[in-house]
Amino acid sequence: MTINTASGAKLFIATTAGIPANLAAYQALTFTEVAEVEDMGEFGDESEAVSWTALSDARTRKLKGPRDAGTQVVVVGDDMTDDGQVALEAAEASPLNWPFKVQLNDALTIGGEDSLHFFSALVMSKRRNVGNASNVVRRNFALAINTEILSVDPD
Repeated sequence: MTINTASGAKLFIATTAGIPANLAAYQALTFTEVAEVEDMGEFGDESEAVSWTALSDARTRKLKGPRDAGTQVVVVGDDMTDDGQVALEAAEASPLNWPFKVQLNDALTIGGEDSLHFFSALVMSKRRNVGNASNVVRRNFALAINTEILSVDPD
């Protein structure tokens, strides 16, 4: 089987701010797991479309412009006793980029260890979602990714 569910995936935030220089520098960091993650949203590069139109043939042409790794919206069950959520809250108050690690639960699928994805982001928001009487109170943290996603896909 080559596909996998997201069940068992984990999100971690580094204990120190900054943008590590390379994959080895990310791997050397100390990370704190963020508990009660319900949804990690999406992340990964997308190119901006750059277009121009020549007068001679009135044809619009498109080129790939700058790459943007996106803004990952992380939804958690609100638990402000959790060290990871406390770290996200502090990072939102900070103007600095923070290193993150996403660990997928795909070791059995790929026949090795779980794949890891590293990036640095600004924590842009910490919105609380109370919802209705049948909802768990949630927090939505928006991570504005400012670096390339560096992945370790063990074989």
